[in-house]
Amino acid sequence: MKSCTIPFVILASLLASCGDNKKSVTQPTTKQSTPLDASADHGTAIDLGTLTVADKQFGIVRLGDLIPGKEGAFEVRPKGLAAGEMAKLNVYLWLEGEDGTQLSAPAKGSPDGEALHFHVTPRAGDTKPFRAVLRLRDDGIDERASLPLDGHGHEHVEGPHHGVPATFKGGETTGHLELKLHDDKGDLELWLAEDAAYGRPFDLPLDAAIEIEFVDVDGQKVMLRPRNKTKNEDEDGTSNVRDGKTNYFIFPSQEGEDATWLQGKQFQSIVVVRFSRGGQTFVSEEFVAKPHVH
Repeated sequence: MKSCTIPFVILASLLASCGDNKKSVTQPTTKQSTPLDASADHGTAIDLGTLTVADKQFGIVRLGDLIPGKEGAFEVRPKGLAAGEMAKLNVYLWLEGEDGTQLSAPAKGSPDGEALHFHVTPRAGDTKPFRAVLRLRDDGIDERASLPLDGHGHEHVEGPHHGVPATFKGGETTGHLELKLHDDKGDLELWLAEDAAYGRPFDLPLDAAIEIEFVDVDGQKVMLRPRNKTKNEDEDGTSNVRDGKTNYFIFPSQEGEDATWLQGKQFQSIVVVRFSRGGQTFVSEEFVAKPHVH
């Protein structure tokens, strides 16, 4: 009898048709990818630095690029807080331009492990987002601070009126001031506040005067006083009189006072601010007065 050799291809086909007629399933040879974490989903993480709001420290990380009209993300890590404490905080974040224009709706942080996660959408327009603003509301506290988006960890600090902020102290009492020098006329505006957000006025009697010493101009001194004793309005027309007291002072305030030596975009000097309230003398830290350029 002649032997019959069955071709290999035909044999394989016959064997595949035997058995329980179930189709074989080819298992993938490649390893399935592991799901990415939240930061990887949004892009490269950029550490913006650490800021302090109401005595609490927060590290802020920008996740990916910020594109107008598209949702971007931030991760905020409270420092020294347990997860339970963090979850109770009302923390909000939004974007601003360099001129202080708000460029996104505020977003409330959602707990995500040891961090708070935020989603914000920059508004389309000509103004580019410059800083991330963090606002904390907690048990009567309502304060905010900001960091630039470029990751340098700091920015030129301005007060809410585009002046130079500084602190002052008298005894156990501390506070904050903002000094604004106008380059065109050389006139000065000064606001006093209890808090760094300038939300609580530090009021003095309407007959009070504030001294500013210009260290780099041979120690020359000027006296700031209220504009008037009725409304004492600032240059935006906002009244600053409360119960016969005020936190807003200007120079010149009296006829004959000369401010021409303060004029010019290049003027600057180390200054010290001094004033009294209730028999207590208050003195500011040394800081540099620079003009707000028009």
